Amino acid sequence: MTDMNLDLCTRSAAQIIGCSPEGVTVCASAARISTMQGTALELFERSREKTNNVALVQKVLASGHKSVMEHCCFNLAFNNVSIFAEQFIIEFRLASYTVKSRRYVDFGGMGYYVDEAAPDALQTLTRETAEALFARYSRLLELGIPKEDARFVLPYCAYSNFFCTCNARELLHMICSMQWGRGRVYPEIAALGAQLAAQFEAYFPGVLAGEAAAYAAEPVPEAGIPLAAPQPARCTVSLPAHSAAPDALLQAAYEISGTAPDAMHRTTRPRELELLHFTYRIGGISLAAVTHLVRHRMQSVLIPPVQRAALEARYVLPESVSALPEALALYRGAFELAGEAAKQALNLGAAEQALVYFALSGHTLHVITDMNGRELMHFCRLRTCTRAQWEIRKIALEMLRQARAAAPGAVQGFGPACYSLGRCTEGRMCCGHADEVAAQIDSL
Repeated sequence: MTDMNLDLCTRSAAQIIGCSPEGVTVCASAARISTMQGTALELFERSREKTNNVALVQKVLASGHKSVMEHCCFNLAFNNVSIFAEQFIIEFRLASYTVKSRRYVDFGGMGYYVDEAAPDALQTLTRETAEALFARYSRLLELGIPKEDARFVLPYCAYSNFFCTCNARELLHMICSMQWGRGRVYPEIAALGAQLAAQFEAYFPGVLAGEAAAYAAEPVPEAGIPLAAPQPARCTVSLPAHSAAPDALLQAAYEISGTAPDAMHRTTRPRELELLHFTYRIGGISLAAVTHLVRHRMQSVLIPPVQRAALEARYVLPESVSALPEALALYRGAFELAGEAAKQALNLGAAEQALVYFALSGHTLHVITDMNGRELMHFCRLRTCTRAQWEIRKIALEMLRQARAAAPGAVQGFGPACYSLGRCTEGRMCCGHADEVAAQIDSL
């Protein structure tokens, strides 16, 4: 490994590590196919010899036909970026993500992000706060608190590492949002966007410049509320809206498709369920659990600015922590420490957006999401399983209970794999308690 690669592995970076072979040529071929004679392969071969492929793609994009960019795929590595940056990026739903898990990996020595352009006093405050929080995290682990609960005291400046795969159109949207859109007010996000922009330019020169102006008017995310005193939160789930007469609607769909209703859990194409919609309001969900929620990308989810979590200062309190006096004192103290640091940051003149790095993973928000029936089935299959993290499982069980009350026939059989498929899909991680799980699901 060269010195340059060693440096890259230790600093914050957004790196394009792979791209579709001849991706630009394929995009140009797609731009030609709807208006030119020739088969797909003939046009592809002609495009390989053309020198105006990028110019053609730019012309097509300018006319609003952006789907041609979807034929090129990029692989990205996000190296030592903050958890906040991870949160920002994984909200781009037309992409695939694999993230280093804070449920299973010890983050005690992971490191953290500091804005080196910030005033010295604010940098010092960030470092001192982060070091104190990491020390509390490590002590909680020493006391036997599970990693999935100790992680709630990790600040959002802590480093995260993950991979992302997306097509060129979504990457274009991501870069523009980071550098010129809603991410522009966060120096870390804007810098990562600039890194990606420079690399993207090598594949599609000039394309970004044509898109940037459309993002300049994006509103800056503001919470606009005063800083509150830390206190435990209560999680609530409600179903304020859903499809009218869902059972009748689903029955009509089965009659059109010719599919038997009892095949819903055996088919790989349950399109009928996509006609149903369930809108949930989830209050008091931790930032950590939000990451579990947003990874289900076939939904419309609204999440407040992350700095709101730091300002509201409500937090989730795990049973494992409540049961141990020393752990409870350390845990509560972490949120008090973060609150005091946020207050000092504001007194130092920090913008509200800077408070994202003083938010802890256990701080909570209120979110709204709309899922169609197919995604709800998938969500329940993963998140009502005993292998799911306890907070998101509790939320998923309540979501399923309320869906059953609203659409008993439509969501019949929804639940973990052992319940809906009749077999566990967790392999050696299987809990071995299928009967008990089934009884719990049936009692909802």
